[in-house]
Amino acid sequence: MVRSQTSGDYSDIVSRREFVSLTGATGVAAVAGCLGGGSGDDGNWFVGTQADFPASNYHWNPLVGWEIPHDEFGLFAQWTQYLVDDDEFHPHLVREWTHDDGELTLTLSEEFTWGSGDDVTAEDLVFQLEVLEAADQPVWQFIDDVEATGDYELTVSYPEGTNPDLIEYALLPERAAYSPATFEGENWEEDPAGIEIDEPDPSGPIALTEHNDTYSQTEPRDGLDDYADHHLADRYNWDGYRVEFRDGNNSAHESLINGETDGQHSLFAPPEVLEQFPDDIHEFRVPGGFGMAIWFDHDEEPWDQRAVRQALYHSIDREGVIGTIGESTKVSHHPAPTGLTWASVDDWLGSTEPDGFTVYEYDPDRAEELLDEAGYEMGEIGIELTYPQTWSDWADAARIIVDHLNQAGWDASTDPRSEGPGSYAGSGPDLFVDQHTEGGAPRMNHPYFSLDYILRNRLRDTDGHFANYPSEVDLDGETIDIETELDTLATTTDESEQREIVERLARVVNEDVPCIYVMEKYEQSFVNGDRFEIPDDSPHCYSYWPMWWLPKVDESLEGYDTPGLMKFDD
Repeated sequence: MVRSQTSGDYSDIVSRREFVSLTGATGVAAVAGCLGGGSGDDGNWFVGTQADFPASNYHWNPLVGWEIPHDEFGLFAQWTQYLVDDDEFHPHLVREWTHDDGELTLTLSEEFTWGSGDDVTAEDLVFQLEVLEAADQPVWQFIDDVEATGDYELTVSYPEGTNPDLIEYALLPERAAYSPATFEGENWEEDPAGIEIDEPDPSGPIALTEHNDTYSQTEPRDGLDDYADHHLADRYNWDGYRVEFRDGNNSAHESLINGETDGQHSLFAPPEVLEQFPDDIHEFRVPGGFGMAIWFDHDEEPWDQRAVRQALYHSIDREGVIGTIGESTKVSHHPAPTGLTWASVDDWLGSTEPDGFTVYEYDPDRAEELLDEAGYEMGEIGIELTYPQTWSDWADAARIIVDHLNQAGWDASTDPRSEGPGSYAGSGPDLFVDQHTEGGAPRMNHPYFSLDYILRNRLRDTDGHFANYPSEVDLDGETIDIETELDTLATTTDESEQREIVERLARVVNEDVPCIYVMEKYEQSFVNGDRFEIPDDSPHCYSYWPMWWLPKVDESLEGYDTPGLMKFDD
């Protein structure tokens, strides 16, 4: 079978499977005023915010973890851009891709360049995949080899029988963020995540021109002193981006309310805050396939016992947590957790509460029964829940959860941390808040990748599961080898076998409780429509992320001479 997607007529792009529409939840929402715009400095800047960590902590090696600045979405060219609502990959650096006899051939644009002016070639993407292989990244779990079969043609081979969709979900959302010049002379083969990159080498149309403790500044590559021009740079009719640090979501909210900034790529804003935003601030709700979970160190008592983990589940009113945080910002709490995203669970399991799966309702009596089975009394287990205090929705939820636990009879307290989960996960706390799926990752909408993240997580630790979850689980009298099941799921094209494996692993997530699903979110992305003109609606608005992606789109806004779907309105 040969399958391709080309750049000529985008109306011909066909989705690989019907995307589960979240009806009524993904439109552009204009919410409450009018921005004066900008930070008060001279020039026309898109002033954004970042609340996770200060600019002084930035790392430009994509393998480092959490402290990767949001600027990366503008600096580095997407291989393709995933459009969430359409479940499609839109051509960008990679213009066409076809499958044939165990090979995926990708044809690159000949117009993209690194900061030096050197072309971004197929050899460069081969190098990127070699770095990812050295870093034990998931894509190499099921591809065999990669070769530049032309200056701008990349051929990836994979084992016979591998589902082509998995290859696409793994490869096509990549960004060209691994410049060979940056890694030259470094020992990347031994420790790719340990390579320190002080200045990013851009493959996209903007470049880093200033970086200090309070903000980072990126400008279009058009006449810059230290960077070659880029063929997309003329799509920016403003000076560039300034992304300023804010000490938490609340500070970012205030900046939007007061007209000090123009947007943020992802920012939790509850309904009462949205009502205070100026009318011209556009909110894009993008189903995130991502959300908050409570993880256990499975090597530590009492969390090494399944009944105790289940008891904790029944002690939390997860629906009530979402109701308090803001229902308009969350997709669901997953009443019967399966490890699949909300957008994919109906397709694969037929329901959000499949037959035979446990629905974890708030039931302190059931929790007490489970603890009794495990040989504990509720009040004798001390709980200290570690969470990132600057992530306001997760922080609020964590505090509410601790209240629920104490009301149910546990001895619970909070352990707020000033940085993101990557700073503490797997390094001390035995009960901690972290994600249940990888944020901003299109592949999470395929069960293989979401289940792999939960059951064989390598994001935090390439040598083993970051929460010490075992590789074999006994369930209903059967020993389930997670490694074998996932490997088989990746290498079979038999649909019935795929569904059997997905259901079996989903039951592990549901019954054995590797983590507690608290909620799955809409990504909320914001752009100031007073200072920056954007389409009334477009599939490109529902992507990761509009403020960085819209200027790169080949389509044009009415009244402008150059393509791009975001323009400074002067």
